[in-house]
Amino acid sequence: MSAIKFLLAALAALSLFIAAEARAAERIDVNSIRGPKLEELSMLIITNPDAQILAAEAGELDILSDIARPSDIDRLGADPKLKMSLARGMHAFFLLLNNKNFPWDDAVVRRAAAMSIDRGAIVRMIFSGYCEPINSWLPPVSPWALANSSRDIYDPEGAAKLLAERGYTRDMTGALRSPDGRPFPKMKILTPLARLAPTTAELAELIAGSLTAAGFPAETEPMDFSTMIARLDRKEYDMAVLAWGMGRNPDSLYSFYHSSMDFPGGYNMTGVRDARLDAALERLRFAPDEAAAREASREAQELLAELMPSVPIYSRISVAAISSGWKNVFTTEKITADNMWTLLTAEPADGKMRPLRMLLSEEPRNLNPFTASSAYSWQVLGMIYETMLGTDPYTLEDMPALAESWSVRTAGDGDARHTELVFRLKRGLKWSDGSPLTARDMKASVDFIKSNKLPRFFDSVKNVRRTETPDDYTLRVVMEGVSYWYLDNIGGLPCFPKKVLDRVTDWQNWDPLSEDAKFGPRGLLGCGPFTLESYKPGEYVMMRRNPHYRLLEGTR
Repeated sequence: MSAIKFLLAALAALSLFIAAEARAAERIDVNSIRGPKLEELSMLIITNPDAQILAAEAGELDILSDIARPSDIDRLGADPKLKMSLARGMHAFFLLLNNKNFPWDDAVVRRAAAMSIDRGAIVRMIFSGYCEPINSWLPPVSPWALANSSRDIYDPEGAAKLLAERGYTRDMTGALRSPDGRPFPKMKILTPLARLAPTTAELAELIAGSLTAAGFPAETEPMDFSTMIARLDRKEYDMAVLAWGMGRNPDSLYSFYHSSMDFPGGYNMTGVRDARLDAALERLRFAPDEAAAREASREAQELLAELMPSVPIYSRISVAAISSGWKNVFTTEKITADNMWTLLTAEPADGKMRPLRMLLSEEPRNLNPFTASSAYSWQVLGMIYETMLGTDPYTLEDMPALAESWSVRTAGDGDARHTELVFRLKRGLKWSDGSPLTARDMKASVDFIKSNKLPRFFDSVKNVRRTETPDDYTLRVVMEGVSYWYLDNIGGLPCFPKKVLDRVTDWQNWDPLSEDAKFGPRGLLGCGPFTLESYKPGEYVMMRRNPHYRLLEGTR
């Protein structure tokens, strides 16, 4: 059965119990939303998947996100106390290969390995069709993905022929040897611990088995997720399995695969370096318009298919469960119930205010916004900080957030042509301590990120020539060169208070949770909908409504 048929089967099965809210045709005017209605948000740290399911069934969790196991989806879908929502989102799962080390320093070997992995069988065995096998560096749902993004490339005979033509041989045990006679070493696939991510661990085992059978000796090496990320940052690995929540724009490919992003903590974790790929990614990054962006995106994806720095495995449907004890849950065909809009609109169905309890499936550990890189840390920090531009949940287009309007123009001639961005911030914005938020805070944020080369955000600001604030409500950003993506790169940066940044002398070791933290609740001063009230490792992160949030009634 084809990947598309599996996907359709999954959607048909899920439709039996999708909540009416997830199917509602009525469209909410997001510009009229006021909130959060919640006074407190409790993020419960439950790392064991079985314990997560039990907590949802027992009513201890109001929102359970990222449900992956088919048996869990079916089980929770049959529970009358829960409502289910789904979306075919931007998720993509990869086998990362360390392109700097033998044998993955040879693109032919990498392609042969990719052809030796039966993605379709893996999806059938583990996900019962709730995922889509992919052969693309962008999820198939992306309008930028190549038309053949779901094409099956499983071909073990073709892989063996490719290696033989390259001069690779096999010893008496079937293990591969390089053309110069070097045996392939036993290689390890880094994976999260099975008790925390059983599906990922099982997937890694199946991949290891496929590779070993094809002559690539492989075994899994389970470890704590934060330790695994640190190993990837330092390129101290052979292989690893990792999922990305991809952005809506394909210029993320630049971050993942351009050689300039190959540094400790950079997103180019595979260490791929190829002049042709760099050139295509630069054309993509600096495309002046959509037509040029689409051509460069196609070329970059075709080169990635040739170079195979990582191996795309699957993209899965996003599934979330939410307690029927909550009303005004926000869903669209593109986002499930576990989104920021739900946290703004949701209220207890019985009218008795209480904290909403949502899952935090891993310890956030690092809450320093300048160094935090994991999705779990930013699940918390994303509640505290905001950006100038938001994303419309229906169209995925830009919409106002801190900025009420913006403009983009190309200035200069010839080689001096460049993009100039102007953001006009809303008036009356405040930090969570009640102090005013102005364009000077956003300027300080951009300048701080660039001067310190903060790994998570530096790619967005590396081409900033200068920033200006003609007044308290206007930020002007002059860029080097011209790019279709500059608006989203700058508009999507978090805004930090200038008065905090001015006092940070060691951003790498800054601890906002220390006893001598000077600003904001627990040292984190933001303008997002919530503030950090307390964090008890292994148990919970408690957030409180920001009384000065811009969408609260009476804050303007």
